[in-house]
Amino acid sequence: MYVPPRFAQEDRDQCLALIEREPFGLLATAGSDQAPFATHLPFLVEKRGGEAVLIGHVARANPHWQMFDGTRQALAIFQGPHGYISPAWYATSAKVPTWNYIAVHAYGTPRIVDDAGAARQAIATLTARFEKARPDPWTMSSLPERETEKLFTALVVFEMPVVRLEGKWKLGQHMAEEDRLGAVAGLTREGGDAALVDAMKPERDNV
Repeated sequence: MYVPPRFAQEDRDQCLALIEREPFGLLATAGSDQAPFATHLPFLVEKRGGEAVLIGHVARANPHWQMFDGTRQALAIFQGPHGYISPAWYATSAKVPTWNYIAVHAYGTPRIVDDAGAARQAIATLTARFEKARPDPWTMSSLPERETEKLFTALVVFEMPVVRLEGKWKLGQHMAEEDRLGAVAGLTREGGDAALVDAMKPERDNV
């Protein structure tokens, strides 16, 4: 990813926090013919000592899992808040439109989780992650064992230790403060993404 120094997010914890907040990512891998292949899926982030590991699953019918051999590098892409920025919002003239956004790229080599117990635990944890806010959370234990076995026959669980993280926080840091505040005001006034509005505030630069 092209990351000018002024937009680089070098805080690893901030990058991991973005993945935890926005877990639906895009996993891209180069196939044997070097053509890229991508799958959209939710991820878990598991911290093991000083290492971060992404955990996910794909349908067994999806050929992508055949590339998860533990040697072939993949890229997982996560998108944070983003939005169009109109030059009409700036305090100064002679500006052009742009798009502000937050993104994180995680690199690693996916490998299949062969242990049946570990695979079940990964799916149960992923499910709990998204059910926890519901008043009556659904759990894997609600399924009859026969149905659970069918489910895991149709899935491939994998994990990807993260070897490199790239974070890009393109939020108008290069603009004059009055222009950046004008963009914040314009987004707020016209119903822009509240998370983007908050991230763009100059006082957030060192947070």
